[in-house]
Amino acid sequence: MTDVPTIREGSATDRGDEERFEADARAAGIVLPRKSHSDLTSALVVAVAVIVLAAGVGEVTGWINLRAPSSQTGNYQVQTCAGYPVETSGAVSGAIDPGLVAWLEGAGANMSTAVGGCFTVTVADESGDGYVSLYGSPPAEFVSTYAPPSASDALANPVTVVPITLGAVALVYDLPGVGTGLNLTASALAGIFTGAITSWDDPVIADANPDLSLSGLPPIAPIHFSESSVATQTLTQYLSGENGSWNSSVGAGLTVGWPGGTSVDSAADMLSQVVATPGSIGYVEIFGAPPASVGVAQVQDLAGDFAGPNAVDAWISATSAENTSAVVNGSWSGFSLTGAAAPSSYPLTVLTFAGIYRDLGVAYSGTVTLTQANWLLTYLYWLSAQSAVAPLPTPYVTDTINVLNNETYDGTTIVHLESESDGDNDTGGETGEF
Repeated sequence: MTDVPTIREGSATDRGDEERFEADARAAGIVLPRKSHSDLTSALVVAVAVIVLAAGVGEVTGWINLRAPSSQTGNYQVQTCAGYPVETSGAVSGAIDPGLVAWLEGAGANMSTAVGGCFTVTVADESGDGYVSLYGSPPAEFVSTYAPPSASDALANPVTVVPITLGAVALVYDLPGVGTGLNLTASALAGIFTGAITSWDDPVIADANPDLSLSGLPPIAPIHFSESSVATQTLTQYLSGENGSWNSSVGAGLTVGWPGGTSVDSAADMLSQVVATPGSIGYVEIFGAPPASVGVAQVQDLAGDFAGPNAVDAWISATSAENTSAVVNGSWSGFSLTGAAAPSSYPLTVLTFAGIYRDLGVAYSGTVTLTQANWLLTYLYWLSAQSAVAPLPTPYVTDTINVLNNETYDGTTIVHLESESDGDNDTGGETGEF
């Protein structure tokens, strides 16, 4: 196989996000690894330029020149895709914040710009959280959710799962005169949400914030979700792992029996309730910057540091788990970043997945064409180079690549993707099948 070429640089926005992340990392004293993609547009070109021609995909993706590199640069050139529109559809679990829908569609729009405007992705925000309903009506070609399928999903065809992005759960509050960055320990949060701590100047909170004056504030008013929520699951997993009393009395899950507080149904309701209630505290799942209308807490990690829902701290959390069997082998059942051990790991970082059928030809009986299957895999690969809260560390991207390389259409592999780490690290899940 010929060397994989690169192509033009990503947009100014892409470069700005990347530069800000690298600057934040340097300020935190972090030495970043070599990037898995030289730039965002290259991620797409790598995906399409090394199509496995034996599957016949080279004949149906005519707007990508696979055969004639530029005589001057050696780069494969993206041609116009006018007349060759490609559409794909997905669904997002109702337990995940709807912000993921916007992020997925935005990433698809960026990819479409890179290839000439031919690609469209439409994502539905579903009410259920099982794979069967997500693959149902309207039919989806991929589903984004928080875990691999379970036996209860009873899928007719095997599903493979790949990591696509890092999100986070942000603790948000409204404290008059107190800015963002309040430090909260697991003990403080457990006391707040059980009702054992009712004042912001309680020693458990005040001791973690020696530079803040917390006296005279309104009473603590905790707010939680009433419906199944990944945000609830992440927060309660963290509290169960760090606080024995919470674990025995409340536990962890998409829903729990809250001892008290006010319940809301959606992230929008959560934010509006926090803003309208001085002294309140709640939590939301985010796929980008934290909301600016409220204060955002820093949460104590396993090492005793306080970290926030930002690109660097979320990336450290994911990186600290990159040598675990889950990441190395692509075995994601029960995977969580709430116990990340590295200093400055944000413990409420969330890894989000995409699920697709193992054989796209068999699963859809030809209603999804080979062209669509190829572009679906290309899109998922494109996502692995994007950043929601933080970029995926290289081992996670490697797992995504290995899984996508094993996707088939009527028994024949569809693509062969490569990353810059291929020569150094050939580990990772080979099938990701469930």
